[in-house]
Amino acid sequence: NKVQYDDFDFRVLRCEHFEIHFYDRESDQVVEDFGRMAERWYERYARNFQYAFNEKKPILVYANKADFQQTNAIPGFLSQGTGGVTESVKDRLIMPLAGTYGETDHVLGHELIHSFQYDIASAQRGGGATGFDQYPAWFIEGMPEYMSLGRENPHTAMWMRDAVLHDNVPTIKEMSESGEYLSLIH
Repeated sequence: NKVQYDDFDFRVLRCEHFEIHFYDRESDQVVEDFGRMAERWYERYARNFQYAFNEKKPILVYANKADFQQTNAIPGFLSQGTGGVTESVKDRLIMPLAGTYGETDHVLGHELIHSFQYDIASAQRGGGATGFDQYPAWFIEGMPEYMSLGRENPHTAMWMRDAVLHDNVPTIKEMSESGEYLSLIH
């Protein structure tokens, strides 16, 4: 069992496409800003994918990483590196606010792509995450990173430059079949 130090008295901010669950450590202004970020990402992705959610998606937002790691909404322990989680079964997103609006916006944009992926996969194959068995991890995680960061990102450029300089750019087949590139979906 996870150690839970605090009790959280959640309230709900209802937006056009989301129900944002938050508690008193977050100011109303921050939560309203978070809601605007979520709606902005939704509009962008709905336009890009030409797809709309059938119902509002719940988002559980924690004031900080320590509170997020106490969540019982996700079984098991969350590593320090976990920025957020999108659950396919309960169709919800769970994340902490990051240190800056920019970091929070990036994680929110990344996780909302997973919501679209799960929705589209379930509509296509009738089973949410079960349809994901057919997609490689580089695609499932690569798409959210690319779409939330944009085409020009210094960190990604550094990785690519290093791979090219060391003649270590994998093929699509290698990324899809080699265990080296197959990480778990978060």
